[in-house]
Amino acid sequence: MTEIISIENREDIVRDANSKAILKTDLSEKKSWYMRKQRNNQITSNKNEINNIREELSEIKTMVKEIKNILKVSE
Repeated sequence: MTEIISIENREDIVRDANSKAILKTDLSEKKSWYMRKQRNNQITSNKNEINNIREELSEIKTMVKEIKNILKVSE
């Protein structure tokens, strides 16, 4: 089990005795951070999806132009 060491004059952080890492104890802050991270990940995912759709739309436009040119030549 991990041993936790209190830090003098600080209630918001503690030290892990094994790794010497400083850990936040404020769970509401951690939850808020996690929510921001999730929201940012969703925004990034949405941006990627939009960019993929733009690329596909551009390909479709190119194909339509090619078809239009083929139909013009065959008339």
